[in-house]
Amino acid sequence: WMLKGTPSTGGWFAELGDAIAEANALSVQRLLDAGAVIIGKTNIPLYCADYQSANPKYGRTNNPFDLSRSPGGSSGGSSAALACGFAALEIGSDVAGSVRSPAHFCGVCSHKPSYGIGHLHGHAPMATHRVLDPRPRGVHRARYDPSFHHALAVGGPMARCCADLELAMRILAQPEPVMAQNGWAFTLPPPRATDVRALRAAAWFDSEVVPTDREYLELLQAAAESLQRAGAHVDFTARPFSSEEGVLNAMEAYMELLGAESPALNFSGEISHEAWIISEYRRNFVKEVFVEFFDRFDVLLCPVMPVPAVPHTEKGLQDRTHQGVGIPGFSTDGPHMIFWNFQATMADLPSTVVPVGFTTTHRLPCGMQIMAPHFQDLTAIEVGRMLEQCHPLTRFVPPPGFHVPPDARL
Repeated sequence: WMLKGTPSTGGWFAELGDAIAEANALSVQRLLDAGAVIIGKTNIPLYCADYQSANPKYGRTNNPFDLSRSPGGSSGGSSAALACGFAALEIGSDVAGSVRSPAHFCGVCSHKPSYGIGHLHGHAPMATHRVLDPRPRGVHRARYDPSFHHALAVGGPMARCCADLELAMRILAQPEPVMAQNGWAFTLPPPRATDVRALRAAAWFDSEVVPTDREYLELLQAAAESLQRAGAHVDFTARPFSSEEGVLNAMEAYMELLGAESPALNFSGEISHEAWIISEYRRNFVKEVFVEFFDRFDVLLCPVMPVPAVPHTEKGLQDRTHQGVGIPGFSTDGPHMIFWNFQATMADLPSTVVPVGFTTTHRLPCGMQIMAPHFQDLTAIEVGRMLEQCHPLTRFVPPPGFHVPPDARL
């Protein structure tokens, strides 16, 4: 994010060098206006496009629970800093899980906002219109552009507890300045349920196409069962899609839209305007599927990724293989690593991630994704808060060697 007077390249190191921001990003300024003290910036991968956080300029960020593994990405520096107690709040962006996978890998909380309220003004150089000095190492600045929207990406907070996520969202989820000046207003709706006994949750933790690490699966099921024991209605068989083939068809459209939005994540070449329009139509179908699903449920509980934190690798995004406990190894040229993350992005939905415990074999933290209807961000966060109250393993645990007081929060 652009922070006045600091290098702000969004991972475009070769293209922008040490370009210095001359203004703050919108979200940064809103936090400052609310009294935040900014300590510094954290590490990201090239172009914010990896579930690792390594680059040639600043090196590699390790997972504080296992230094041989990734802290997630793109906001892996943020998740590692939160886990170690270096800061109480971070903000990141998310188009394919970039605040969700780091929270999952490092045992912290995060929130991907609904599309439309996770503003990206000043997030990265390529995300602002006509604001780069044409000189290779020129200064770039953030600008409040009333027409600025990404097709998929949003920006959102990361913290160690859901109360801090809520506080951050109440600060960040305000109308864009120019739109507000011309009459546009928005207020976060209250949670659908504040009493766990009124909660209607669907739990979808495993897939025939993308099976979940068996130890991680047990942690997810235990968390949902804690909600059930506390009085929530939890349906373990309900699914938003009628078949997993439907999920894969939606993912195909998502990958085309993702490639059009982020060149670093384009694995299928150029997309024609006609193909892009067709993918947008298919996206509308996905939105409709979830609108109907959330007529019956308040939230959907699901994994963040099929496995916990993965080992570091130098291989490209589509050339990797990963292994989980009790499931076959899989290649990253397939749907596995984004199967659970893309759905909230494709349907514009909010998604909160909270920790649910540690695996037995490697003692790695794991997170649960809580998806809610569009603009029901506080519902997703509130269910995370319910888990903090009824499920002991949802409470933050610092990495070995680090002491982070339980009350170290905003």
